[in-house]
Amino acid sequence: MKEMKTLFFLGFPNPFPGAGWTRVGFFASFFKNRGHDVGVAGVFSPKSVKQARFKYWRGIKIYNLCPTFWVEGIPSLIFNILLSIIVYPLLTLLLRPDVAVVSVPSGEPAVGAFFSSKLVGAKVVFDVRDEWEDYVISKASSRTYRAIYGFFKALMTSIYAKSDLVVAVTPNIVRSLLLRGVKEVKLVPNGADVSVFRPYEKASMREKLGLKKDDFILVYSGGVGGYYRLDIVVKAMARLNNVMRGKIKLLIVGSGDMPQLIRLAEKLGLKDNVVYLGVRNDRKELAQILSAGDVGIVPYDDNLLWKNSVSAKFYEYCACGLPVVATVYEDSILAKLIKENGIGLTARPMDEEKLAEAICHLYENESFRVVAGRRAREMVEVKFDRNKIAEEFLNLIKVLA
Repeated sequence: MKEMKTLFFLGFPNPFPGAGWTRVGFFASFFKNRGHDVGVAGVFSPKSVKQARFKYWRGIKIYNLCPTFWVEGIPSLIFNILLSIIVYPLLTLLLRPDVAVVSVPSGEPAVGAFFSSKLVGAKVVFDVRDEWEDYVISKASSRTYRAIYGFFKALMTSIYAKSDLVVAVTPNIVRSLLLRGVKEVKLVPNGADVSVFRPYEKASMREKLGLKKDDFILVYSGGVGGYYRLDIVVKAMARLNNVMRGKIKLLIVGSGDMPQLIRLAEKLGLKDNVVYLGVRNDRKELAQILSAGDVGIVPYDDNLLWKNSVSAKFYEYCACGLPVVATVYEDSILAKLIKENGIGLTARPMDEEKLAEAICHLYENESFRVVAGRRAREMVEVKFDRNKIAEEFLNLIKVLA
């Protein structure tokens, strides 16, 4: 097949340390390595204005050219949509992509991405990573904004329906989109690159990080704050007995409101139990850090939307041979994955007592951790290898192009 021009749209200042870029960046690299011409269109805000430029990332062209203003309110909603409608046509007219892959969230710049891609006759694929419209509506601080965003959700449903293909990361989100009247929806799950995310030598990594061989380490990768409630994890640690508190460490890699979490840990006498390593953009380095842990943790809050979600970090933990403890509802897709594959434990969201019990069980049962970690690795190798997923996604797009 001849070279295919693919332009990804991702409404962030790319690249950035988050699940959206992990997915889109991997797909972009995979397509490029298959001989296709690939670019990624992004945005910038007042906080990220230094990234407002054209640049290269691993040979892939990055266009962070669309201004955005991320403050809840109708003016910023209108601003973000209008600027995407103004800026992105200039880019698509210049690049003339054959295929546009629009990954959401963030959703507001996706409007301009859709119309500008249709303007030049490109096939449009929407990549829906979570139920972002419903999340914004659930968190809206006013009835007016909630109502306006409801209209915006209806607009996005119409845009999805007019696209050439829509893909989603979980079966539940696929069903949700079908119920909204979107006909062409395929499952393209998240996963992990098993060639990079794999078990590395634990003892040497602990020595490198200044951790003890007999520490019991919960490891967390991702955003600190928001709907990932590390404060509940710290409170659960405070409920453990003195022996466990002397052994347990919470190892954090990512960005967010760490000062508040550290203050909580100090208040509960756990300052030395929380180890923060900052952001790690190198995927191999992150995988090596994860391998130093005993258990990976996914601490969702109690928003019902997360029943349909599986965090990208979950697959990376599993690929590194870690069992997983997650705060999720029993009927969530993540809880079912954990239980059906025997790869960890779950606790109710926001329930520090039940989370403490799950952590204690994992601490006391090394044999379970070993078996669960092996099963976790096997599950990702068979079902959720990003290389296989990217190949299947590329084949879907080739049919369109």
